[in-house]
Amino acid sequence: MSPWSSESLAVGVGTREIAVGIRTRAPWRPGRRGFFADPLAVVIPDDQFGSETALLDALRAALAATPGAEVGADARADVRAKRAPARGAHVVLDDFWCCHAILRGDFRALHARELEEIALAHFSDTYGVAAESLVARVDVRHGGRALFASALPRTLYDGILGTGAAGDVRIRCLRAALPETLNRFALKPDGDAMLLVVGEALLQAVMIERGEWAAYDTQRLFPGEAGDASRLAELAEQLFERSALRTGLKRDACKLYLFGVDLDTAPFDARFAATVLPGRAALDASPARRLLGYAS
Repeated sequence: MSPWSSESLAVGVGTREIAVGIRTRAPWRPGRRGFFADPLAVVIPDDQFGSETALLDALRAALAATPGAEVGADARADVRAKRAPARGAHVVLDDFWCCHAILRGDFRALHARELEEIALAHFSDTYGVAAESLVARVDVRHGGRALFASALPRTLYDGILGTGAAGDVRIRCLRAALPETLNRFALKPDGDAMLLVVGEALLQAVMIERGEWAAYDTQRLFPGEAGDASRLAELAEQLFERSALRTGLKRDACKLYLFGVDLDTAPFDARFAATVLPGRAALDASPARRLLGYAS
């Protein structure tokens, strides 16, 4: 049996490419590469940007090109003789493919299914789509007073699982990038801040009031904007002002944490109390490859 055939895969689903790495058995730590070899990537054609079909085609090609895929094919052909274990994969999606919300209320007495129904109803009302067309994930925060909710199209969810199964890969975990970013971010309990996450096609803002997640907002980015510090600072100010209607935070007293880019902070410093760039060391790879750190 190939040494790759039963290893676990890490998959980063970006907006313009899919990255796949074969994970080592050793626990991932900052500074550890975490893969047997350099991850491979399959590009999503520019003229098919935003297409679920193009995403699934690229995922299929990436899984097929990963070492050990041919062993999985041979095993399926001989499955009646001896069952070979399917490879497992942890998949992390760029938030472009998802939608998020931070809901405030008293969720302490609610069961998981009830929380999911609340999230689905919110996304259905907000985006004008049927709740049945979405798959939701929820995370209760801060003693039951805040609900972080995520959703993605059911067609995409089923498509990723089906594409994995067709390649003899079991999708063991499928999640969005933003919750992973937030879970890795430590803020003082009494702190007020705005977390700004810059992606290839999406700008996301999370407002933190007295150490608690207070609001979420997002803005589509167009080609060239993700690398334009002045434009991003302008959009950040707009996102802040929209969220401030719900939070009561003051911009000149709010610290900004900027994720996903390494830019001149001067345009942000002119609008916010201070600007912090955490995680600069992780910015030397493509967005899809950066997602592998969350899938490892």
